[in-house]
Amino acid sequence: MTAKLIEFPTGRASVESDPDLAAKAADGDRQAFAELVRRHQVTVRGMMRRLTRGHEADADDLAQATFLRAWTQMGGYAGGTFRSWICAIAYREFLQRRRKQVSEQKTSDAAQVLADGQFQPTNHGAKQDLNAALARLPEAQRVAIILGVGAGLSHSEISLATGWPLGTVKSHIVRGKQTLRELLSDYGVA
Repeated sequence: MTAKLIEFPTGRASVESDPDLAAKAADGDRQAFAELVRRHQVTVRGMMRRLTRGHEADADDLAQATFLRAWTQMGGYAGGTFRSWICAIAYREFLQRRRKQVSEQKTSDAAQVLADGQFQPTNHGAKQDLNAALARLPEAQRVAIILGVGAGLSHSEISLATGWPLGTVKSHIVRGKQTLRELLSDYGVA
């Protein structure tokens, strides 16, 4: 079931910084949290769409879960960029959902034999080809590229979000970009 993202009253955008809004939200200020959601929901939803390989309903559910978790953990925000903090929560929500799905799949597989050979439609257009190319990357490279390019996190922020050493993050990004260049060479990607 697809849940709708948290809807808060709209109004004029706040000129306060993310850390100031987070401090207010930690004290229970829903308007401050609403502003943080407004500022970061596009990033989180986009990141989730890439991580779920275009499954919009799953991505929106995960984005919703991310903001709900953030609301309950606002007291844990200790500064730094709010974007990296919320993306770290989003990534953990994704991993938790995936672990649950893998566990459920193993249980289901034990109960019945599943048919192989899923139909995969031919993708047309650059956007579909980019998504297909991202899907072909090893998971660690895909995650690093999505967090770095899609969510706009720095290498250090990706390291914090994933728990990977900084050198590992850099390596995944370099290798992922090279593979993407090869996969998207028909589009003149250099």
